[in-house]
Amino acid sequence: MIQRIQSIYIFLFIISNIFLLYMTSMDRNSFHFSIHEFDLFPLLLILLIIFSIISLLSFKNRRTQIKLLYFLTFIQLIILTLISILAFKSDNALIFLQNYQIFIYLLGLALLLLSVRGIKKDQNLIDSIDRIR
Repeated sequence: MIQRIQSIYIFLFIISNIFLLYMTSMDRNSFHFSIHEFDLFPLLLILLIIFSIISLLSFKNRRTQIKLLYFLTFIQLIILTLISILAFKSDNALIFLQNYQIFIYLLGLALLLLSVRGIKKDQNLIDSIDRIR
């Protein structure tokens, strides 16, 4: 499971999201997108962590793992969209976008895309071996 490079990418994604959740719980996160006094970022981060752990543990079923990773990529894009909306609403958008947490979100998106690429390579290799038989 963990010897595959895409599993390492998913594991690094989990670690980065746990760090972001910690920063949110310590109220050092400058991203607060509230709907009716309910902050969405911790909820989305918990959702990302849960589904990425499920994706990491479903290494035997690659098609399900790819679908889960596409779902995680979609949620990550929603988070980045919410951050850009908050940046445009703020008075000083450049200082808002210089926050290091945005780079962690972008790193998470890159890790997800790299893991999808690795899983697709594995799936193509297995499919080609099945054709040879």
